[in-house]
Amino acid sequence: MNSKDATKDLLDVKRVLDSKGVKFFLCYGALLGAIREKDFIDTDDDIDLVITDTLTYKQRKEIAWLLDDIGFVLNDDIVWNVYGRFEANQTGYNGTEETGIIAIKRNIPVSIMFYYNDGTEWLCIPKRGGIPVMSIPYKFLKEGEYIKFKGEKFLVPSPVIEYLEWTYGDWKTPRDEHAKQYWETRDKDKLAKKYFEL
Repeated sequence: MNSKDATKDLLDVKRVLDSKGVKFFLCYGALLGAIREKDFIDTDDDIDLVITDTLTYKQRKEIAWLLDDIGFVLNDDIVWNVYGRFEANQTGYNGTEETGIIAIKRNIPVSIMFYYNDGTEWLCIPKRGGIPVMSIPYKFLKEGEYIKFKGEKFLVPSPVIEYLEWTYGDWKTPRDEHAKQYWETRDKDKLAKKYFEL
């Protein structure tokens, strides 16, 4: 991952989300790099952001189209290979009123994931039949904490070190496949049927 390109893309996405008053968390590999390397990880392949705010379907689509206006396009590889089917040639929000994803790229792929609170944890079901259904324990995204990264303040899961341990196990030791995460994968059919017709 080219740090200069990743920084530009992250800060531009941040400006769009900030302009709409949307709170988001820097998560997964981008957060791991920010804490451990004080930069993006060379072998990382995208920037992951998590939104827990309650937004309407229309608001989610508006965010996606604002990103389209500044040059981000649909990241077909991520949507097709990881998150299931996608409407052909459509840039924008892919999901429901409650959960979904904006998977885009310009210089660097960016995944903006919309998590919802089921009462015990935060869940994201990016698309009908999506794999995996992702979950984060409730406590990590309840309030969050701020870190300084690339000259800006970013909200991150809290306590951040405990989150990194939960996500990666030994997060301090760099390895070729940093993305071998330990998030819990849920029964996709059981949960996805709640939101999508399979």
